[in-house]
Amino acid sequence: MGSRVWLVTGASGGLGQALVGEVLNAGERVIAVTRADKPLQPLTAAFPGRLRTVSVDITDAGALRPVLDDAITGFGRLDVVVNNAGYALAGPFEELDDAELRAQFEVNFFAAANVLRAALPHLRAAKAGRVLQISSLAGQIGAPGMSAYTAGKHALEGLSVSLAAELAPLGIRTTIVEPGAARTDFRANWASRLPGSTPLPDYLHVHEALARSAGGQAGDPARMAQALVALADMPSPPLRLPLGSDALAGIGNARSDQLEELRRFATLSASTDHTKAI
Repeated sequence: MGSRVWLVTGASGGLGQALVGEVLNAGERVIAVTRADKPLQPLTAAFPGRLRTVSVDITDAGALRPVLDDAITGFGRLDVVVNNAGYALAGPFEELDDAELRAQFEVNFFAAANVLRAALPHLRAAKAGRVLQISSLAGQIGAPGMSAYTAGKHALEGLSVSLAAELAPLGIRTTIVEPGAARTDFRANWASRLPGSTPLPDYLHVHEALARSAGGQAGDPARMAQALVALADMPSPPLRLPLGSDALAGIGNARSDQLEELRRFATLSASTDHTKAI
């Protein structure tokens, strides 16, 4: 078969599961990396031979690479890598447990790095391919109670910008995808992970903000999946692609504010140069 092969992490729910279905419906093949393959069993039955589910801990680089190598070899190629796995640890920064904070980075940043290290040799060998790094609106802005998640997504975006410059001469294109809030279980899941200890009184406003953000998601994961397939088809894809009207507005407002602040303090910023050329 000559159809493209996609590698999708976090494939058992939300955007990942929607994307697996969309790719299969488009006639292509998928390596779905997931902790639980039961949600994908109907798709495995409906598309025999075109979906391989892989259950492996993506935070374990040593275990991940041979498993992915085997799956890719089974399909004979790899074309699109989608680093989608992740979760949100919510709560005021001072109330976050250190072990939970580090675990957040292990999944949202280091696991994505592990997947890239395992997948890129295959793309480099072909001198072609796409890397879609699923970040978030939180990768461009901040919000009360989301310091851990925001930090991880900012780190992922920083890695991805440099990675894009390294891979472009090799024929591999990279896009950072920045979804806004979508109607999945994502927010319900992070709400269940809120710190269990008694909140610090000074941060009650943060807990109230988190409670208010629990509903009203604008994004449709099925339509987001369609956008990702369209993105993979673009001959000249963007470096960044927000998904959802909330992401467009939030990122646009943040960049406008940043430019205004840059101009306002430009004189002070420039005053730190040497007075004489070296």
